[in-house]
Amino acid sequence: MPGRWERVSTERPSNVLSQAAEERHRSGGAVLIRGPLTATDTNEEAPHDPDTEALEFVRFCYRRRAVAWPELYDEMCAVAARGAYRGMDYEQLQRLGIGFALASLPRLAALADRVIAQERAPQPIAAVA
Repeated sequence: MPGRWERVSTERPSNVLSQAAEERHRSGGAVLIRGPLTATDTNEEAPHDPDTEALEFVRFCYRRRAVAWPELYDEMCAVAARGAYRGMDYEQLQRLGIGFALASLPRLAALADRVIAQERAPQPIAAVA
């Protein structure tokens, strides 16, 4: 029926394509998928260990908003969308092994559980000299 159809937004917070790559994809152009992250891809040096960097990303997000999964996933998407973690966007984080697609969620949830457990663990009190 005319008038019943509404325009639905196709924007998703977990979209892993950059805006330029998404536009090329929509227009039928080629999308360049680059190899591993290099030091020139970020504002800082490339990490020595991608797993450590992935944990630091999750820790950064958790410290911004101390919530459990799946709310932490929303924060991670927001951080990636803004490049708030060391200037890295979805594409750069993907190259570190931090995926936001459905198939990547079990690993991301496991990282989140690990970080949350570490952050909530009681911290030892330093001895006063």
